[in-house]
Amino acid sequence: MNKTFKEKITLVYLSLVITIGIVGICSVINLYNLKNSIDGLMVDNYKSIKASDNMSESLEKLDLIVISSIYNNTEDNIDEFYKESDEFFKFYNIEAKNVTEKGEEELIKELSKQYLEYIKDFSSLQIIARNSQLEEAVMFYNDTMIQTENSVRNTLNDIRSLNEQSMLNNKDKVTNDAQNSMYLILIISTFAVIGGFVLSKYYLDKVLKPIHLLTETIKRVKEGDLNQQSPIISEDEIGVMAKEFNNMTKRLYEFERSTLGKLLEERNKTMAIVKSSSTPLIVLDTNYKITLLNKAFEEFFNIEEKKVLNKHFLEAVDQGKIFDYISRSYKVINSTNEHKEQIINFHIKGEEYYFNVIVTRVANSDDEEKVNGVVVVFQDVTQLKQIENMKTEFISTISHEFKTPLTSLMMGTSIFTEGSLGEINSKQREVIDTIKEDSEKLLALVNDLLKLSKLEKEFYNLAKGKKIDLSYEVQNGLPAIMGDFEKLTWVVNNLISNAIKYSLYEDKINVRAYKSDSKIYISIKDTGIGIPEDYLDKVFERFVQIRPEDSENKGTGLGLSICKQIVEIHKGEIWCDSTLGEGSEFIIALPINEEK
Repeated sequence: MNKTFKEKITLVYLSLVITIGIVGICSVINLYNLKNSIDGLMVDNYKSIKASDNMSESLEKLDLIVISSIYNNTEDNIDEFYKESDEFFKFYNIEAKNVTEKGEEELIKELSKQYLEYIKDFSSLQIIARNSQLEEAVMFYNDTMIQTENSVRNTLNDIRSLNEQSMLNNKDKVTNDAQNSMYLILIISTFAVIGGFVLSKYYLDKVLKPIHLLTETIKRVKEGDLNQQSPIISEDEIGVMAKEFNNMTKRLYEFERSTLGKLLEERNKTMAIVKSSSTPLIVLDTNYKITLLNKAFEEFFNIEEKKVLNKHFLEAVDQGKIFDYISRSYKVINSTNEHKEQIINFHIKGEEYYFNVIVTRVANSDDEEKVNGVVVVFQDVTQLKQIENMKTEFISTISHEFKTPLTSLMMGTSIFTEGSLGEINSKQREVIDTIKEDSEKLLALVNDLLKLSKLEKEFYNLAKGKKIDLSYEVQNGLPAIMGDFEKLTWVVNNLISNAIKYSLYEDKINVRAYKSDSKIYISIKDTGIGIPEDYLDKVFERFVQIRPEDSENKGTGLGLSICKQIVEIHKGEIWCDSTLGEGSEFIIALPINEEK
């Protein structure tokens, strides 16, 4: 009859349990017998020995009372004798009820007879002592009572010796029983271990052989050989599983033959596109470990794919700024299902590069909500950035170069039209008016170009690009202050611009104006990277740059120094409070204009 896998395992288990049960029962029986032997050894014989010792002690006290009564025969001595005699009988009764050894009962009867004789002798001694015959009383004590007392003492010693010898004999017996029990349990345990091992090995080999064969087949299938069939040598659950596995591998093999070529072709095309792309590209898993990169990425960052696979991004690419952006973007796209991109500059081999870094999620094929990693593409925009800078500089330079001669030209035409250099005729005036009109148009165009150049540098574009939360609070009813509007506006704009530059993605900037005492306070507070404590006292000095290595936000080091000069010219104060890693707050304090 075919047994199920469960029945086979149960049979092995029950065999081991029964074996353990047999060993356990034998052990319990032997331990129980050993316990009874030890109890008899420690309780019965010890009780008799203790009673004998107590009777011997009472006999000693009785002897002292007898001697005292010879010389001082009083009622107190007699009462004390019979009181101690009662104590003797108490221990005698304990011994009489605890007869455990052969010959012990005869000794107890002999002890009773001798002790009663001892009491009779004491009564006779009292009669002699009462008649004031001291010498005769002493003689009676020495000749009669001492002999009776010695007989009692000898009998007590015999009882004690009998029980002591019995204890020794029982001790040897218990020792032998313990050794025999140990040998018996050892023999049974040895047979149980050997039998259990043989039995379990036989059954386990029989049970596990189909599993082993199925496992070997699975390993070969795992290596890609789908044309495999597992031998079916049993009809239990393992046999059923092997049969179903064979059906599965058969279908997989057929499916592979029909679709593998197409899948491999598509995969190879995709890999070829990625590898041949001139744009650096890298794929990271959810732990930011590298799973794929192309040749362009290897060449640009001077790394080899085989050396950096399954390593953390920072182990392969020493660019903390890029990793910070990737990690922040991953948290955003993981919840919003959007891609993120930002222009980042960094230095490689001493050269400055600008890249539009695009971070895109790699969704799980089974669950679109889950993310398996990110694809990071580096679009080189260095040339575009250089052209943009050249354009800005060109517009600024040309605008300034045009503005000066145009201003001079307009001043010249004004002098001509005013007649300061003499009268001019109508045709000359018409030409001069045309020149003046065209100059005004050119000057307006130059001013528009300057404004355009200035707007391109405004902080609003920066704030929008970083998704910075820019807010402001102005207290109602603020009084006026005396000062240069344009210069003070420049100070505030410069502080806001700095806050945006040194803030991270999705940070917050708050601009606040309020009155306190007799001053107006303007606060620009951000949650950016903060300023080191060592720089707080030097931040307003000329040419001081807190992060000279940050070329993207690099300046001249004069901005805050100029801000301080402008504020102090207005009889105000400016200071900074900052904690590294938490943000900074620049505060301007200006006196209120008291004039009506």
